[in-house]
Amino acid sequence: MAALGGVLERKGVCTTNEFAETLGSVALMTAESGDQYKNRAAYIGSWAQMVRAAAEHSGSAREH
Repeated sequence: MAALGGVLERKGVCTTNEFAETLGSVALMTAESGDQYKNRAAYIGSWAQMVRAAAEHSGSAREH
């Protein structure tokens, strides 16, 4: 997922940090969909954390 964030940023679609925020929003919406989606929401949330860490490491979180 972090690599996908980098590709999206290089193509000018969005920053890696914006991609992380979007994944975080998807995780929240999934969690709000019901207890049966709790594990799925946690999994998507972990993607958001990975992408955010990559953004911070690359400096894009500070630049945008």
